[in-house]
Amino acid sequence: GGAGRPMMALTISDMTDANTACKRIAELTKRKRSSGVPDAICVRNDSFATEPFSSLVQLVGELWDGAIMIESDYPANISKALVHVMDRRPIIIGANQANLEQFALISKTFGCPLCLSSENLEGLMDLAEKAESMGLEDPVLDPVMRNMKQCLELCTDLKRLSEKIPQARHSVAVRTWSGEYAMTMALVSFLVDDAIVIADDLDADSCETIGALLKSIR
Repeated sequence: GGAGRPMMALTISDMTDANTACKRIAELTKRKRSSGVPDAICVRNDSFATEPFSSLVQLVGELWDGAIMIESDYPANISKALVHVMDRRPIIIGANQANLEQFALISKTFGCPLCLSSENLEGLMDLAEKAESMGLEDPVLDPVMRNMKQCLELCTDLKRLSEKIPQARHSVAVRTWSGEYAMTMALVSFLVDDAIVIADDLDADSCETIGALLKSIR
């Protein structure tokens, strides 16, 4: 597998009303123009329902020109939302041991990359192998990280593993929250591996800092 380039995403929850979402997309577009960050917007299905998830994904597709990620544990919600943005090949987040087959089918049908989540490295490698045997190319791996120490250890372990076993080479997704902690976690992830970092939110200054780092390592 070939890992992609490092990427920074910020999140919009589908519990956000359309007006607030429009303002947020405009703000993130302004930041992307000035600092290059965020590269992507992740639309998260906090409502657990197809609506407003599908409508928000459509709105992001219309107003945002960067990369898109869509996140939900429910395959049916992902399918409905994907219809609006499939030409953008968004990264689909939400696949795990329990729902892999449904998510793999969606990923193949729409031709979109899939992110796999597991609490441990062994489970993650097992999932990646299963996904590839179902014909999925280059899944992204999310080794659900709870804190900074874990983030550093897991990113390092994955990096070492991929040096030893080239077919274990995958992009790593790092999920984090907001504020300074999220920024530090992002910096650590980018320095150790070609990560895709998805934060809930970062301020404009943090976007500038991460933008400068990404320019230097890309």
